[in-house]
Amino acid sequence: MKKITEIRGKYFEEFNEGDIFTTSRRTLRESDLLDFCNLCWFNSSMFFDEIYATKEMPYKTTVFPGPFIIPLAIGLFLKLGVYERTVIALLGIQNLKFKTSLRVDDTMEVEVQILNKQESKTYNDRGILKSLFTISKVNLDLSKEAIMSFEITHMLKKTNFKI
Repeated sequence: MKKITEIRGKYFEEFNEGDIFTTSRRTLRESDLLDFCNLCWFNSSMFFDEIYATKEMPYKTTVFPGPFIIPLAIGLFLKLGVYERTVIALLGIQNLKFKTSLRVDDTMEVEVQILNKQESKTYNDRGILKSLFTISKVNLDLSKEAIMSFEITHMLKKTNFKI
């Protein structure tokens, strides 16, 4: 039996442009909606008032705020472990696009594609990755519907990283 003492993600050099990672799925619950909206003061009727949402909104039910999906998508990616102990910083989020909403009991999944890989111009022991996050609703028949997408830029350690 081999003892594993450390879980390590992939270093900058181990990523390739075009690599695609698919996360596990996560079903969204009403408690997720209420917790997020209360924490962030997202107090619009479209998130809390079922009658308003049903009668006066095109979604016909309460929906999750778009900004809620961003940290969930990043969290599902982090769960893969590919950035464990190798990511240094979030440098930016660009080109955020919403196509439709997610509702209570919808299940989401994230596909992450490495778009661009470049050496850091400031630090020779670090690199910059730009990735496209595509969030989909997964239906019971396992078909997928695109919900939103964004590009995210991270700084990662190279194998020669030193503090």
